[in-house]
Amino acid sequence: MRTRISAIAATVVLILGILAVPANRSFAGGDEQQSAAAKACDYTCLTGFMNQYLKALLAHDPSTLLVTAHVKFTENTIPLKLGDALWGTISGMGTYKVYFADPQAGQVGFEGTIRENGTPAILVVRLKVENGKISEVETMVRRGAEPAQNLEKMGRPNAAWLQPVAAAARSPRAVMLKDVNQYFEGIVHLSGDMVPFDDKCNRILDGTQDTNNPSYNEGWGHGDFNPAGMGCRENMNTKIWAYIKSVNPRRFLIVDEKMGIVFGFFMFNHPGTVLSADVPGIGKIDMPPSAKRPFSVELAEFFKIENGEIQQVEGVQLALPYKQPMGW
Repeated sequence: MRTRISAIAATVVLILGILAVPANRSFAGGDEQQSAAAKACDYTCLTGFMNQYLKALLAHDPSTLLVTAHVKFTENTIPLKLGDALWGTISGMGTYKVYFADPQAGQVGFEGTIRENGTPAILVVRLKVENGKISEVETMVRRGAEPAQNLEKMGRPNAAWLQPVAAAARSPRAVMLKDVNQYFEGIVHLSGDMVPFDDKCNRILDGTQDTNNPSYNEGWGHGDFNPAGMGCRENMNTKIWAYIKSVNPRRFLIVDEKMGIVFGFFMFNHPGTVLSADVPGIGKIDMPPSAKRPFSVELAEFFKIENGEIQQVEGVQLALPYKQPMGW
Protein backbone atom coordinates (compact mmCIF):
# COMPACT_ATOMS: atom_id res chain seq x y z
CA MET A 1 0.00 0.00 0.00
CA ARG A 2 2.98 2.25 0.38
CA THR A 3 3.13 2.77 -3.36
CA ARG A 4 0.11 5.02 -2.93
CA ILE A 5 2.35 7.57 -1.18
CA SER A 6 3.82 8.50 -4.54
CA ALA A 7 0.49 9.81 -5.79
CA ILE A 8 0.86 13.18 -4.08
CA ALA A 9 3.43 15.60 -5.38
CA ALA A 10 4.88 19.05 -5.51
CA THR A 11 5.60 21.56 -8.26
CA VAL A 12 8.04 24.31 -9.11
CA VAL A 13 5.94 26.36 -11.49
CA LEU A 14 2.97 28.65 -11.09
CA ILE A 15 -0.05 28.79 -13.34
CA LEU A 16 1.18 31.82 -15.23
CA GLY A 17 4.40 30.01 -15.95
CA ILE A 18 2.49 27.10 -17.40
CA LEU A 19 0.47 29.39 -19.61
CA ALA A 20 3.69 30.84 -20.97
CA VAL A 21 5.22 27.50 -21.99
CA PRO A 22 4.49 26.52 -25.62
CA ALA A 23 4.68 22.82 -24.75
CA ASN A 24 1.55 23.28 -22.68
CA ARG A 25 -0.50 24.78 -25.52
CA SER A 26 -3.23 22.24 -24.80
CA PHE A 27 -3.90 24.04 -21.53
CA ALA A 28 -7.64 24.77 -21.41
CA GLY A 29 -8.48 28.30 -22.43
CA GLY A 30 -4.92 29.09 -23.49
CA ASP A 31 -5.29 28.64 -27.24
CA GLU A 32 -7.57 30.71 -29.48
CA GLN A 33 -7.52 28.06 -32.17
CA GLN A 34 -8.92 25.53 -29.71
CA SER A 35 -11.76 27.84 -28.79
CA ALA A 36 -12.64 28.52 -32.43
CA ALA A 37 -12.57 24.84 -33.39
CA ALA A 38 -14.63 23.88 -30.37
CA LYS A 39 -17.57 26.13 -31.28
CA ALA A 40 -19.05 23.39 -33.44
CA CYS A 41 -18.90 20.82 -30.61
CA ASP A 42 -20.77 21.59 -27.40
CA TYR A 43 -20.93 19.60 -24.17
CA THR A 44 -23.27 16.95 -25.58
CA CYS A 45 -21.23 16.68 -28.76
CA LEU A 46 -17.98 16.13 -26.83
CA THR A 47 -19.37 13.47 -24.52
CA GLY A 48 -20.87 11.87 -27.63
CA PHE A 49 -17.40 11.62 -29.14
CA MET A 50 -16.21 9.93 -25.95
CA ASN A 51 -19.00 7.38 -26.11
CA GLN A 52 -18.17 6.70 -29.76
CA TYR A 53 -14.54 6.17 -28.80
CA LEU A 54 -15.41 3.75 -26.02
CA LYS A 55 -17.76 1.84 -28.31
CA ALA A 56 -15.08 1.53 -30.99
CA LEU A 57 -12.51 0.52 -28.38
CA LEU A 58 -14.75 -2.25 -27.08
CA ALA A 59 -15.31 -3.44 -30.65
CA HIS A 60 -11.53 -3.42 -31.30
CA ASP A 61 -12.19 -1.31 -34.39
CA PRO A 62 -10.72 2.23 -34.60
CA SER A 63 -11.80 2.52 -38.26
CA THR A 64 -15.29 3.54 -37.14
CA LEU A 65 -13.98 6.78 -35.61
CA LEU A 66 -13.76 10.18 -37.27
CA VAL A 67 -10.10 11.11 -36.76
CA THR A 68 -7.67 13.57 -38.32
CA ALA A 69 -5.02 12.36 -40.75
CA HIS A 70 -2.32 12.67 -38.11
CA VAL A 71 -4.26 11.74 -34.97
CA LYS A 72 -1.93 11.24 -32.01
CA PHE A 73 -2.49 8.35 -29.61
CA THR A 74 -0.65 7.42 -26.42
CA GLU A 75 -1.16 4.73 -23.81
CA ASN A 76 0.68 5.15 -20.51
CA THR A 77 2.88 7.91 -22.03
CA ILE A 78 3.99 5.84 -25.05
CA PRO A 79 3.05 7.09 -28.57
CA LEU A 80 1.39 4.23 -30.46
CA LYS A 81 -0.69 3.57 -33.53
CA LEU A 82 -4.40 3.95 -32.88
CA GLY A 83 -5.58 0.36 -32.52
CA ASP A 84 -2.57 -0.91 -30.54
CA ALA A 85 -2.26 -1.99 -26.89
CA LEU A 86 -5.58 -1.90 -25.01
CA TRP A 87 -7.44 -1.90 -28.33
CA GLY A 88 -6.56 -5.58 -28.62
CA THR A 89 -7.10 -6.67 -25.03
CA ILE A 90 -10.15 -4.86 -23.68
CA SER A 91 -12.97 -7.34 -23.02
CA GLY A 92 -15.69 -5.27 -21.38
CA MET A 93 -16.75 -2.08 -19.64
CA GLY A 94 -17.15 -1.86 -15.88
CA THR A 95 -19.75 -0.11 -13.75
CA TYR A 96 -17.84 3.05 -12.73
CA LYS A 97 -17.97 6.04 -15.12
CA VAL A 98 -17.19 9.75 -14.82
CA TYR A 99 -17.24 12.26 -17.71
CA PHE A 100 -16.04 15.87 -17.95
CA ALA A 101 -15.95 18.17 -20.95
CA ASP A 102 -14.64 21.58 -21.96
CA PRO A 103 -16.35 23.03 -25.07
CA GLN A 104 -14.08 26.07 -25.01
CA ALA A 105 -10.98 23.88 -25.36
CA GLY A 106 -12.65 21.18 -27.46
CA GLN A 107 -11.62 18.46 -25.03
CA VAL A 108 -13.42 15.70 -23.15
CA GLY A 109 -12.29 13.28 -20.45
CA PHE A 110 -13.42 9.98 -18.96
CA GLU A 111 -12.49 7.82 -16.00
CA GLY A 112 -14.04 4.40 -15.67
CA THR A 113 -13.53 0.75 -14.96
CA ILE A 114 -13.05 -1.86 -17.67
CA ARG A 115 -12.17 -5.51 -18.09
CA GLU A 116 -8.96 -6.49 -19.87
CA ASN A 117 -9.11 -10.14 -20.86
CA GLY A 118 -11.45 -10.49 -17.90
CA THR A 119 -9.28 -8.66 -15.34
CA PRO A 120 -10.59 -5.39 -13.83
CA ALA A 121 -8.62 -2.23 -14.63
CA ILE A 122 -9.12 1.55 -14.60
CA LEU A 123 -9.14 3.49 -17.87
CA VAL A 124 -8.66 7.25 -18.24
CA VAL A 125 -9.19 8.81 -21.68
CA ARG A 126 -8.72 12.38 -22.94
CA LEU A 127 -9.88 13.32 -26.43
CA LYS A 128 -9.31 16.52 -28.32
CA VAL A 129 -11.87 17.26 -31.05
CA GLU A 130 -11.10 19.66 -33.89
CA ASN A 131 -13.46 20.43 -36.78
CA GLY A 132 -15.59 17.39 -36.08
CA LYS A 133 -12.70 14.93 -35.83
CA ILE A 134 -10.59 13.45 -33.03
CA SER A 135 -7.04 14.82 -33.23
CA GLU A 136 -5.62 13.62 -29.90
CA VAL A 137 -6.19 10.49 -27.81
CA GLU A 138 -4.38 10.28 -24.49
CA THR A 139 -5.02 7.23 -22.33
CA MET A 140 -3.90 5.78 -19.05
CA VAL A 141 -4.60 2.17 -18.14
CA ARG A 142 -4.18 1.42 -14.43
CA ARG A 143 -3.74 -2.32 -14.45
CA GLY A 144 -4.13 -4.53 -11.39
CA ALA A 145 -7.57 -5.61 -10.26
CA GLU A 146 -7.74 -4.08 -6.78
CA PRO A 147 -7.98 -0.34 -7.66
CA ALA A 148 -10.77 -0.97 -10.18
CA GLN A 149 -12.61 -3.27 -7.80
CA ASN A 150 -12.38 -0.62 -5.07
CA LEU A 151 -13.99 1.97 -7.35
CA GLU A 152 -16.79 -0.42 -8.24
CA LYS A 153 -17.40 -1.28 -4.58
CA MET A 154 -18.43 2.35 -4.08
CA GLY A 155 -21.48 1.60 -6.21
CA ARG A 156 -21.24 4.88 -8.11
CA PRO A 157 -18.92 7.89 -8.31
CA ASN A 158 -19.07 10.50 -5.59
CA ALA A 159 -22.06 12.78 -6.11
CA ALA A 160 -19.67 15.70 -6.60
CA TRP A 161 -18.67 14.35 -10.02
CA LEU A 162 -22.25 13.83 -11.18
CA GLN A 163 -23.97 17.06 -10.13
CA PRO A 164 -23.55 20.37 -11.98
CA VAL A 165 -22.53 23.33 -9.87
CA ALA A 166 -25.29 25.86 -9.27
CA ALA A 167 -24.68 29.06 -11.24
CA ALA A 168 -24.22 31.11 -8.07
CA ALA A 169 -21.51 28.73 -6.81
CA ARG A 170 -19.48 28.55 -10.02
CA SER A 171 -16.04 30.12 -10.34
CA PRO A 172 -14.44 31.69 -13.42
CA ARG A 173 -12.05 29.48 -15.35
CA ALA A 174 -9.02 31.42 -14.16
CA VAL A 175 -10.05 31.00 -10.53
CA MET A 176 -10.64 27.26 -10.94
CA LEU A 177 -7.19 26.84 -12.46
CA LYS A 178 -5.57 28.96 -9.78
CA ASP A 179 -7.25 26.92 -7.03
CA VAL A 180 -6.00 23.63 -8.43
CA ASN A 181 -2.54 24.99 -9.05
CA GLN A 182 -2.46 26.13 -5.45
CA TYR A 183 -3.07 22.52 -4.42
CA PHE A 184 0.31 21.64 -5.88
CA GLU A 185 1.90 24.76 -4.47
CA GLY A 186 0.68 23.73 -1.03
CA ILE A 187 2.54 20.47 -1.36
CA VAL A 188 5.80 22.01 -2.58
CA HIS A 189 5.65 24.52 0.28
CA LEU A 190 4.52 21.83 2.76
CA SER A 191 1.43 23.81 3.72
CA GLY A 192 -2.20 22.80 3.37
CA ASP A 193 -3.16 26.15 4.87
CA MET A 194 -2.35 27.92 1.62
CA VAL A 195 -4.75 25.73 -0.39
CA PRO A 196 -8.44 26.70 -0.74
CA PHE A 197 -9.77 23.42 0.63
CA ASP A 198 -13.38 22.96 1.62
CA ASP A 199 -13.41 21.72 5.22
CA LYS A 200 -15.01 18.45 4.07
CA CYS A 201 -12.60 17.85 1.18
CA ASN A 202 -11.79 14.20 0.43
CA ARG A 203 -9.34 12.53 -1.92
CA ILE A 204 -9.55 9.16 -3.69
CA LEU A 205 -6.47 7.68 -5.32
CA ASP A 206 -6.48 4.39 -7.22
CA GLY A 207 -9.90 3.60 -5.82
CA THR A 208 -9.03 4.20 -2.16
CA GLN A 209 -10.07 7.17 -0.04
CA ASP A 210 -6.86 8.28 1.64
CA THR A 211 -8.23 11.22 3.62
CA ASN A 212 -10.80 11.17 6.44
CA ASN A 213 -10.42 7.40 6.44
CA PRO A 214 -8.98 6.15 9.77
CA SER A 215 -9.45 2.53 8.71
CA TYR A 216 -6.88 2.98 5.96
CA ASN A 217 -3.34 3.19 7.31
CA GLU A 218 -0.32 3.41 5.05
CA GLY A 219 1.92 2.39 7.94
CA TRP A 220 4.35 5.20 8.70
CA GLY A 221 5.80 3.24 11.58
CA HIS A 222 5.22 5.86 14.27
CA GLY A 223 2.61 4.79 16.78
CA ASP A 224 -0.89 5.80 15.81
CA PHE A 225 0.23 8.49 13.35
CA ASN A 226 -2.10 8.06 10.37
CA PRO A 227 -2.28 10.88 7.77
CA ALA A 228 -5.04 8.99 5.91
CA GLY A 229 -7.33 9.63 8.86
CA MET A 230 -6.97 13.40 8.43
CA GLY A 231 -8.74 15.88 6.17
CA CYS A 232 -7.12 17.21 2.99
CA ARG A 233 -5.65 20.28 4.70
CA GLU A 234 -4.37 18.48 7.78
CA ASN A 235 -2.95 15.66 5.68
CA MET A 236 -0.90 18.13 3.65
CA ASN A 237 0.22 19.99 6.77
CA THR A 238 1.97 16.85 8.08
CA LYS A 239 4.76 17.55 5.55
CA ILE A 240 5.07 13.84 4.78
CA TRP A 241 5.17 14.69 1.06
CA ALA A 242 8.50 16.52 1.39
CA TYR A 243 10.26 13.79 -0.58
CA ILE A 244 8.26 14.72 -3.70
CA LYS A 245 10.23 17.58 -5.15
CA SER A 246 8.45 18.62 -8.34
CA VAL A 247 5.54 18.19 -10.69
CA ASN A 248 6.85 18.71 -14.17
CA PRO A 249 5.17 18.91 -16.58
CA ARG A 250 1.90 20.05 -15.11
CA ARG A 251 -0.76 19.88 -17.82
CA PHE A 252 -4.17 21.40 -17.10
CA LEU A 253 -6.31 20.21 -20.01
CA ILE A 254 -10.01 20.39 -19.20
CA VAL A 255 -11.97 23.04 -17.30
CA ASP A 256 -15.55 21.82 -17.04
CA GLU A 257 -17.32 24.96 -15.85
CA LYS A 258 -20.72 23.28 -15.84
CA MET A 259 -19.61 20.53 -13.45
CA GLY A 260 -16.95 22.58 -11.64
CA ILE A 261 -14.19 20.13 -12.59
CA VAL A 262 -10.56 20.72 -13.54
CA PHE A 263 -8.71 17.76 -15.07
CA GLY A 264 -5.15 17.19 -16.17
CA PHE A 265 -2.16 14.88 -16.40
CA PHE A 266 0.70 15.59 -14.01
CA MET A 267 4.14 14.06 -13.58
CA PHE A 268 5.42 13.77 -10.03
CA ASN A 269 9.18 13.45 -9.72
CA HIS A 270 10.81 11.79 -6.71
CA PRO A 271 14.62 11.99 -6.61
CA GLY A 272 14.92 9.60 -3.66
CA THR A 273 17.18 11.97 -1.71
CA VAL A 274 14.74 13.08 1.01
CA LEU A 275 14.91 10.36 3.65
CA SER A 276 12.73 11.76 6.43
CA ALA A 277 9.88 14.16 7.12
CA ASP A 278 9.77 16.66 9.97
CA VAL A 279 6.16 16.19 11.12
CA PRO A 280 4.81 19.01 13.34
CA GLY A 281 4.24 17.81 16.89
CA ILE A 282 5.98 14.49 16.24
CA GLY A 283 9.42 15.16 14.81
CA LYS A 284 11.37 13.30 12.19
CA ILE A 285 9.78 10.25 10.61
CA ASP A 286 11.65 8.04 8.18
CA MET A 287 10.35 7.83 4.66
CA PRO A 288 9.24 4.37 3.54
CA PRO A 289 11.54 2.38 1.24
CA SER A 290 9.38 3.26 -1.77
CA ALA A 291 10.37 6.92 -1.38
CA LYS A 292 14.09 6.26 -1.15
CA ARG A 293 14.68 5.68 -4.86
CA PRO A 294 14.39 7.85 -7.97
CA PHE A 295 11.11 7.38 -9.83
CA SER A 296 8.27 9.39 -11.29
CA VAL A 297 4.52 8.96 -11.17
CA GLU A 298 2.08 10.12 -13.83
CA LEU A 299 -1.21 11.07 -12.27
CA ALA A 300 -4.47 11.64 -14.11
CA GLU A 301 -6.25 13.79 -11.55
CA PHE A 302 -9.44 15.83 -11.36
CA PHE A 303 -10.74 18.36 -8.85
CA LYS A 304 -14.20 19.57 -7.91
CA ILE A 305 -14.41 23.34 -7.35
CA GLU A 306 -17.45 24.95 -5.77
CA ASN A 307 -17.66 28.39 -4.16
CA GLY A 308 -13.97 28.81 -4.91
CA GLU A 309 -12.93 25.79 -2.82
CA ILE A 310 -11.66 22.31 -3.59
CA GLN A 311 -14.29 19.86 -2.42
CA GLN A 312 -13.16 16.57 -3.93
CA VAL A 313 -10.01 15.16 -5.53
CA GLU A 314 -9.74 11.91 -7.46
CA GLY A 315 -6.87 10.41 -9.36
CA VAL A 316 -5.27 7.40 -10.98
CA GLN A 317 -1.52 6.92 -10.87
CA LEU A 318 1.12 5.13 -12.88
CA ALA A 319 4.65 4.47 -11.60
CA LEU A 320 7.35 5.20 -14.21
CA PRO A 321 11.13 5.56 -14.49
CA TYR A 322 12.51 8.79 -13.08
CA LYS A 323 11.57 11.77 -15.29
CA GLN A 324 9.91 9.63 -17.95
CA PRO A 325 8.56 11.89 -20.74
CA MET A 326 4.76 12.11 -20.88
CA GLY A 327 4.61 11.63 -24.63
CA TRP A 328 3.04 15.05 -25.27
